[in-house]
Amino acid sequence: MSDEFDDAIDPVAASAAPGASTAAADGRAARLMARLYGSANLALRTRLVACLLRPLGPLGVAAVAAGAFAVVLTRRSAGGIGVAMADVAEVSTEQVAELARFVEQVSPEALQQAAGLVFESSYGVGAFTASVALLLALELRRATARGRRRPPSNQAAGA
Repeated sequence: MSDEFDDAIDPVAASAAPGASTAAADGRAARLMARLYGSANLALRTRLVACLLRPLGPLGVAAVAAGAFAVVLTRRSAGGIGVAMADVAEVSTEQVAELARFVEQVSPEALQQAAGLVFESSYGVGAFTASVALLLALELRRATARGRRRPPSNQAAGA
């Protein structure tokens, strides 16, 4: 049985200018965050996920990555969402990449804070993890600079 949406064209992808490359479009920051998560120890993973979940509300937490992070909603702490190491042990790098893509749209500052966690806890962090964190910080800086250089939308339309 065919679904009428099988052949639907994505209007966002169709309207994108050819050759336009942004960090949000190609997901470099999200992939770097997933690599950072994959190479970190369990304690750092827990802090990374907690940092990424912080700007999200309960609905966002439940919706991202097919509900993979909904378990943390049952652990409310005084400062917001409580993330346990046991919860993070079950999270895959793909789920963290999806979380990072979502957080990049909601609060790019949270990605910068997550990258900064690696530099704060340099004890026990390998060279690869530190390198990925540095690449992530540089990518986020470039994305921020690109965002500042874009003309406002009313000027871009030829007003």
